[in-house]
Amino acid sequence: MTKVKNMGRRQRKVHDACRNGWFMSGEYRALFDNHERRFWADSPSILFNDVDQWFSAHEQNHADSHLLVKCVRAA
Repeated sequence: MTKVKNMGRRQRKVHDACRNGWFMSGEYRALFDNHERRFWADSPSILFNDVDQWFSAHEQNHADSHLLVKCVRAA
């Protein structure tokens, strides 16, 4: 994972959303605009990597959208 100080704007947005939404291992829900996806993660870095890959695929059309990540089911 990239150091926080070396992250770009998109990565910082994803990092902050994952850090604020992290609870513990389990199922997580990520939302922005009308897009939703669920992820399983057992560490914040795994959650960040998965959400970052997904969000970056939508970056061109949704870069300014608010991103919410929250735990929906703890493991």
